[in-house]
Amino acid sequence: MKFFNGRSLRLVEGFTELAFKRRTLLGAASAGVAAAILPTAVRAQPSYPSKALTLIVPNPPGGNTDILARIFSVPLAKALGQPVVVENRAGAGGVIGMTAAARALADGHTLGLGNLSDLVVSRYAQPNVPYDPAKDFVAVSTLAKVSIVVTALPDFPAKSFQEFLALAKANPGKYKCGTAGNGTMGHLCLEALQAAAGLDIVHVPYRGGAPALNDLLGGHIDLLIDGSALSQVKAGKLKALAVTAERIAVLPNVPSIAESGVPAFSFGNYWGLLMPTGSPAGAVTRINAEIKRLLEQADIRQQLENAGFTPFASTPVEYAQALQKSYDQIGQLVKKAKITFD
Repeated sequence: MKFFNGRSLRLVEGFTELAFKRRTLLGAASAGVAAAILPTAVRAQPSYPSKALTLIVPNPPGGNTDILARIFSVPLAKALGQPVVVENRAGAGGVIGMTAAARALADGHTLGLGNLSDLVVSRYAQPNVPYDPAKDFVAVSTLAKVSIVVTALPDFPAKSFQEFLALAKANPGKYKCGTAGNGTMGHLCLEALQAAAGLDIVHVPYRGGAPALNDLLGGHIDLLIDGSALSQVKAGKLKALAVTAERIAVLPNVPSIAESGVPAFSFGNYWGLLMPTGSPAGAVTRINAEIKRLLEQADIRQQLENAGFTPFASTPVEYAQALQKSYDQIGQLVKKAKITFD
């Protein structure tokens, strides 16, 4: 509109010697031309988003990443005025889905939803991962974070994590802790805990959280560090000794490991949205703003907390910095603990 007003003004100034009436008629004519042209100019610059968005989930339906996608997809679509289609592209520890997100058309209409396993651990576990989060993605916003729960059977001799620490230190190599597999967040957490507290606990890796949980319920292992146990804790079939980072709303009375005898210990996971590099800055800004607004809504926060998540908003820059920090920290842990991913 400024362009056309300016043009009208220049036209009028070229005829200052004319009568007021002529100037008035010319101004009216110019305004009429501007009004006629303006709709075409607006149509030439479509608003964002101009079509449905695809939200790529690099994991199968039913897991934490998928749950987050379902929590946000409907209200985000309503806020944007366009559908948000969740597309599960599972396989290779999240690599297949995140590769698809990295190679998507960078027009702001494709988002990837990743966590530390997909974006950080995978780069150590699979040297030939075809994407680099720092180069192939634009960080948009974090969504949620989670503390991993350390669980045991109700009759486990330690009533608290502090008691477990005492037992473990007095009996090196006695206790067996299950995780969802080598190189998973639970495994990395266990290794970080052993290094921080000077423990000797036998790691028992499984092919996923479900078989590990079944073996804990069956009494074949002593502990489990995995998010899959949360529902069993709520049902009273397992007891939670501690959470690995900050306390979570769904288990408010369960202390963190840092509160239970391992000062400054914190090891959790977090999820965020990314776009392929080259995506419009305006699209990144718009999605970030909408996510921030959604995370301020009581119903969204309640859904997240009921599922064991903690709402976690950030700016794009903060998210990118967090990923780099996590990459450095996990790299040091992998090297120090000589973690293998086979």
